[in-house]
Amino acid sequence: MTYAALRLEDYDISPTNGFLPATPPLKRLPDPYYEPWESIMDRFNQYLLAHHIRPLVRKMPVLDTAKLTTVAEYQRAFTILGFMAHAFVWGRNGAVSEPASEFLPASISVPWVAVADYLQLNPVICCAAVCHWNWQILDDKATDLMSIDNLGTLHTFSGSMDESWFYLVTTAIEAKGARGLNAILSAVAGVEQNNIKRVTQSLDMIAHSLHEANHILERMYERCDPYVFYWKIREFLAGWENMAEAGLPYGVLYEGVDDTDLFSLDNWQSLFRRFRKYAGGSAAQTPLLQAFDIALGIKHYPTGHLGKQSTVDNARNRLREHKISTPPPANSYLVRMRDYMPSGHRRFLEDLADTCRIREFVLLSCPDSLMHMGDAADPRVVLRQMYNSCVNLLKEFRDKHIMIVSRYIVAQAKKGPSITVHPAPPVSSKYIPLAVRNQELATASAHPPSGGRQGGDSLSADPAMYPQTNTGSPKTQWALSASKVGNGCPAAALVAGSSSTSEVALPSPQDKGRLARTIDDDSVVRGTGGTDLT
Repeated sequence: MTYAALRLEDYDISPTNGFLPATPPLKRLPDPYYEPWESIMDRFNQYLLAHHIRPLVRKMPVLDTAKLTTVAEYQRAFTILGFMAHAFVWGRNGAVSEPASEFLPASISVPWVAVADYLQLNPVICCAAVCHWNWQILDDKATDLMSIDNLGTLHTFSGSMDESWFYLVTTAIEAKGARGLNAILSAVAGVEQNNIKRVTQSLDMIAHSLHEANHILERMYERCDPYVFYWKIREFLAGWENMAEAGLPYGVLYEGVDDTDLFSLDNWQSLFRRFRKYAGGSAAQTPLLQAFDIALGIKHYPTGHLGKQSTVDNARNRLREHKISTPPPANSYLVRMRDYMPSGHRRFLEDLADTCRIREFVLLSCPDSLMHMGDAADPRVVLRQMYNSCVNLLKEFRDKHIMIVSRYIVAQAKKGPSITVHPAPPVSSKYIPLAVRNQELATASAHPPSGGRQGGDSLSADPAMYPQTNTGSPKTQWALSASKVGNGCPAAALVAGSSSTSEVALPSPQDKGRLARTIDDDSVVRGTGGTDLT
């Protein structure tokens, strides 16, 4: 095989920013023709909060994408259409019982599919939309322009600092990974030259890049609260694959794209086949980690349930138990996630896999016998030690990520929503009708309020810790209750007639229809990418 040096620029990859654009993403489409999109994004969070997204999108005209002239404009269009689409599907229109929408209006679906076809990725929210094309530099004169402390987001679903920080951690890791990408190509060239010194130096730069990525990932906990992420943010990042229990059993129909010839369909089954099923935003869609995997020769195999894949023998035994003779292909899930990457980044990973032989070079240069018996100063031993350091740092990164998944998704799903409740001020009798006051007085006399917290949560019912709201004459008791809006998400509601100051109504186990919800210990936690996390 003839070696051809890879150039990052040939794959829309920046030597300075890595998989991020070389210049900050557009904050607005320049052509006034697209003002109907931008006017919604101007007050996107307010519209979403007020349940105005669905009626606004239905009124929006179907715009032609022919007026988009640059890649940056296509990226901007993909991002804002994605935000509107996911807000439409998962949002609400003011009605508590309104489910997730199985239909995406043509005003979004037609241009979104066209833009996605141009960028050659699936029309659904992905890592590129919320992390690669959704950032801005805060201080143009800063020493480190791409430091996470100098970055801001352009758009979020919740309008919260937590969501911005969640995206920016990935954005900053991608930016700092540029040095690692350059080092990977240098190492590949060193292998072709049989240059141990160059490969060792390149691996050292890869190690520095991975160390920096680990440090940034650790900062996730600083400004992104697990409760806010799971109950307020995560749902909007979900796709339409494996989402039957969230209200999308067939996926989503892209109106104006997949339903243009409905009269030719023979039956409802034919219509359902037109529904699209896509995974949602996932860390598996970042090309940087896949590039490190390829460079270091790391392969991932599905090995079964959590806690049962500690050794290769265990994995083989599980395959035999399920009567599977041939192991599944390596990296099958990660390879599928490349469909949610921009085409240039996907091609880079494919070409890198065809040309990268760093692991083989290291093992041939320093076999096990030399590693165990050789001189520690031997360049070949140093080469393998540096390679091992890179592998350990990448493992450390994935361990940190698994811990984040555990804290931000699994733990939150198991313990359910909770709201810190403060005692409400006494309700003045002048606001309570006389008939109601008389009825409450009679009820209170017959059944005196029993102070303390009551409800299904696990906090102690200590009257001293949770005093009654009204300590004077018995009147109507008001409590802040965590109720659900059709899907398990808590919403503040004033509840009259409660004898508890802070009664918390947790989601009913029977109530389904949203991604964020309480689960039993043995239940499956669904990831935004459509995968099972437990």
